[in-house]
Amino acid sequence: MEKLKNSLLKFANAFQNNLYAKTISNAMMGLMPVIMVSSIASLIKAIDIFGSQAFMKATGIFAILTQINNMTINLIAVYVAFLIGYKLGDNMKRDALNCGIMGVMSFFILTPMTVTEEVTGFALSSLGSGGMFVAMLGGILGARLYILFVDKKLVIKMPDAVPPVVSKSFAAIVPGALVALLMGIVNYIMSLTPYGSLTNLIYAIVQQPLQILGSNIFACMFIVAFIELLWFFGIHGVLAVYPILTLLFYEPQLANLAAYGEGKALPYLFTMGFILGNRGARSLAVCILCIFRCKSEQMRAVGKVGLIPAMFQISEPVKFGIPQVMNIRMLLPLMLTPAVSVLSAYILTVTGFMGYHNGVNVPSGFPAIICGFLTNGWQGIIAQLLQLALCILIYIPFINAQDKDYIEQEQTSARQEA
Repeated sequence: MEKLKNSLLKFANAFQNNLYAKTISNAMMGLMPVIMVSSIASLIKAIDIFGSQAFMKATGIFAILTQINNMTINLIAVYVAFLIGYKLGDNMKRDALNCGIMGVMSFFILTPMTVTEEVTGFALSSLGSGGMFVAMLGGILGARLYILFVDKKLVIKMPDAVPPVVSKSFAAIVPGALVALLMGIVNYIMSLTPYGSLTNLIYAIVQQPLQILGSNIFACMFIVAFIELLWFFGIHGVLAVYPILTLLFYEPQLANLAAYGEGKALPYLFTMGFILGNRGARSLAVCILCIFRCKSEQMRAVGKVGLIPAMFQISEPVKFGIPQVMNIRMLLPLMLTPAVSVLSAYILTVTGFMGYHNGVNVPSGFPAIICGFLTNGWQGIIAQLLQLALCILIYIPFINAQDKDYIEQEQTSARQEA
């Protein structure tokens, strides 16, 4: 067990502290305001009660919400390219703003343009979720090369009397030109290949295989169980594997949100929201059992203290109060409950009871059960209530055993005091 703990700690620390994994993770977290704005606009657009759709179209509200979606989720790759470049510069203690600009510039140079007789421009599919991986690559390459050229002193040095703002602008010219030249060469080389562009190449050899890997219920069950295995050792599981979740499930999440905002059929079953939102209200289940079933003072106290946080999906009071961390008795239900909950959501979806996750980003800490309504309507509420029931059933024998031990300890302590 100690060897497993050390191995997992090394894995988590190495992954979380890796410069590029950390950069991608930070950038995706920084993307939350844009995703939330688009999610709210999509939810309002989808409301259709008492003639609300006709009212919104007549008053121009529908057009406003459509424009908001077009300039947020349908251009999401542009935001990603800037944020990744910016965060890489920030993590490396360099000029973050110029790094962000280099990221956007590299992304646009690497992205193929659509040329017709009437117009020349970028396809929205290349600037939206479909361009995510090119945006990540362009953001990292553009910022990293810019930093390399600056470190090599390939800059225009201005006199000390020149204001810093002007000096920084001139210092970025040569590195920026070199970055643009290299990205242009890459784009030209890609145009000579059978793929035609870097976007098509990445989709064929990276994005599509990752989507196939993520489109597997057993892979999803393993991931959510592994997250709780990390929690068993006191490691924040979601944060540790967030870069992996991003690569596998973020692009499908954004594609679903874009389709939902446009009123189209949702293309993906497995998304970030599906994985993280269908792990079941595990801590709430434990609190309910502690309050209504347990007899020991410690378990009842943990249930009362952890109930309100658990309703808002905050699990730390339960995980460290019982404890579940480093408690071998709790390892099996800790890993089993999220896997079974995700499996139940999958079964409800493939049988047609529940639709695909609409891609709406629910904030962390949003009340359990209610968040299911925002992403899957009333069927989502039923699904999450079912998951809560399953978590309670799975935990009953383990909570009973833990409670029995604490009752014996409390009785022994009481006799010693007497």
